[in-house]
Amino acid sequence: MRGAMRGPAGVRAVGQRPVFWAYAAFGWLAVSFGWHLWMGIDYRSARGGADRVPVWGFLAYDGLITAMSAIGAVLALATVRPWGRRLPPWMVLPPLWFGAVLLVVRGVPGLVENVTTATGLTPYGLLGMAEQPADPSSGEFWTGMAINAYFFVGAVVLLPLAVLHHRGLRAAGGTGGPAGQEKSAA
Repeated sequence: MRGAMRGPAGVRAVGQRPVFWAYAAFGWLAVSFGWHLWMGIDYRSARGGADRVPVWGFLAYDGLITAMSAIGAVLALATVRPWGRRLPPWMVLPPLWFGAVLLVVRGVPGLVENVTTATGLTPYGLLGMAEQPADPSSGEFWTGMAINAYFFVGAVVLLPLAVLHHRGLRAAGGTGGPAGQEKSAA
């Protein structure tokens, strides 16, 4: 299957892969930005009854995530847009890797725990540290699963983008965007 697409069609398919992942990551990060912006605006309902963290701590954390989402969205587009080639690789690649690793660390274990808890394999959580068994029939459980699935999807779209952009930089000699992209005056 690896050599199935040869010639111009194969070159087009390889060239379009980074574009798909870049726009998928941009979409995910744009939704994350909007979600966290709204959480900061409507922080009273976003916090629920949680008084464990002071309001300023919640707003600082949420502001950080909002800023990271906005910057990540711009950097995702920078990997495939002509203006992105003007940015030095060190300004784009490390933040992409940081975001991808952060989402893998946050998204994969959370979703694995939710799935194993929902199936009854680990009713007290993946590490067995919950005080009482999870209730898969509760709305809170499914809200947690939806949030963990969202972070998992973030990892699924950002990790391939970081890998493909890294490969493209290496193939281009570390000087610009993905190999094979032509330079433009824009």
